[in-house]
Amino acid sequence: MASQGYGLIFRHLDVRDAVRNNVNDSPSPEVAWHNDSMAWLSLLVGPSIWLVMVLFLSIQVAWISFACAGLIGLFLWLVALGYENPQMAKANIWGVLITAFLSLYSAYITFL
Repeated sequence: MASQGYGLIFRHLDVRDAVRNNVNDSPSPEVAWHNDSMAWLSLLVGPSIWLVMVLFLSIQVAWISFACAGLIGLFLWLVALGYENPQMAKANIWGVLITAFLSLYSAYITFL
């Protein structure tokens, strides 16, 4: 009777080890940045805000888009870090830099 109890315990441990060995803890395979939709979103969200402001308001007002793009970029960068997506994080930084240059151009036209 007692040997059956130990048999159940050992069988349970064997099943747990088998399940543990089948779990895939490896990170997801690297995807090229141009195939990653989240990287494209991160890259284009800031310049898109600037372009919408230029088209619907004016180029003199579009310099403020850097504040919007910077704040959205910060949160997208945090999402990229949370999901461990380096392509998205890098594209986000590039998107914020592109928006900064576009906003500087708008500010140059507006204030100088």
